[in-house]
Amino acid sequence: MPRQVEPALSLFPFIVLLSVIPLSLDLSAQMSSRMPPELTDRIIDFLWDSQTDLQACSLVCSQWLPSSRHHIFDTIAVRLDARFLTLLKSPSNVVTNHTRNLNFRLWPSEIDDTASQILRHLPSAQQLRAVTVGSLPASLEDFPVLFQVAKLSLQHTKFTTCTDFVGFLSKFPNLRELGLGWVTWADYHYDVWPRFTLELESLSIQGFEQAPDVLQWLSSAHYAPRAREIVLYMPNSAPDPTSLSVISKFLHGLEGHLESLRLDVHPSTHLKWTIMVLDLGSLEGLQRLRIGHGIHFYPPSIPAAQDVCRVFPDVLEIAIRLTPRNRLTELVFDVDISPDMWSSNSNSFFKTVLTNAAVAQIPIVRFHVLQGRQSSDAVARHRRHFASFMHRRGFRSPNIIYSDECRGNQ
Repeated sequence: MPRQVEPALSLFPFIVLLSVIPLSLDLSAQMSSRMPPELTDRIIDFLWDSQTDLQACSLVCSQWLPSSRHHIFDTIAVRLDARFLTLLKSPSNVVTNHTRNLNFRLWPSEIDDTASQILRHLPSAQQLRAVTVGSLPASLEDFPVLFQVAKLSLQHTKFTTCTDFVGFLSKFPNLRELGLGWVTWADYHYDVWPRFTLELESLSIQGFEQAPDVLQWLSSAHYAPRAREIVLYMPNSAPDPTSLSVISKFLHGLEGHLESLRLDVHPSTHLKWTIMVLDLGSLEGLQRLRIGHGIHFYPPSIPAAQDVCRVFPDVLEIAIRLTPRNRLTELVFDVDISPDMWSSNSNSFFKTVLTNAAVAQIPIVRFHVLQGRQSSDAVARHRRHFASFMHRRGFRSPNIIYSDECRGNQ
């Protein structure tokens, strides 16, 4: 991940100075000679999410170039182009030493030697997002073993058989985080699963109601994956009871190993029934619970608008259901920045949840403002507005903190 840092007010003039490009060569040379490299590197770190500013900084002087490149090439989208492969093979190539996150879009006809060579020439990549649409070929023998990849995401991927699915995962022996969305395979014979066990830090599952093959993997008595964190994206339609039953059995089978559960749910008339079928209230041993889409906040972006908030009780009630039987050290509520005006109905139900006897004993209750498509400055501003909104309504408990995806805890 990019180095994300919280700006200090004392550094603000330097950040402004670095954003004013172009600078004269004389001024650049003077700054380079007078300012320690550690200080300029840290200032450039504040621009980690602004490609325009980073590219400008990289042209100022040679001293600013390494830190600028660190962020510019941290995440790249790979195109299967012979010219890109030529660039990677070039002695003057600077991409491979900085790339940590790889968005690799593969179509069925593109799993060829070019794709394999590109992957082999990116030794520093730690996160591979393989967004594969369509069927993978029956043979993946030429696909390289990627020891350095710790995070993999498969979206809309169709394998020929479950053996190919397992074989593809085996190409990532140091995999720690796996995301699966709408993953299927054509062969529906599950009598014999390949001998393959997967130990993960995090497993996220999306689209299981339309792609039930993953559920067959989770229901495998001996080869189901094990993970310390499970992320479930719950649909806003009524899920199939059989699918929910498999998910429930899988979660309860991880008791004693499962430490963190994230539920990305959408408010709907089916939510209470879904939670009941999953039997989440009987889970034990969780240390961290994160719940999404239960709070929508409209910040005061125009003078005539007052900051208002809407709470969806069905979503927040999940915390009350799961907290009593677990040893939660942290409870996280995601806060969506809503594009619409909501009526302010939040105070009474916030009070109901936050004063619940079990919830009040949790050391940290975090309200986490999601970034979405907003800039880092915008999401930080929304986080401050939401914290002020909560403080004015009396929610000032020491265990309540506020954070956002750009700059962490506040």
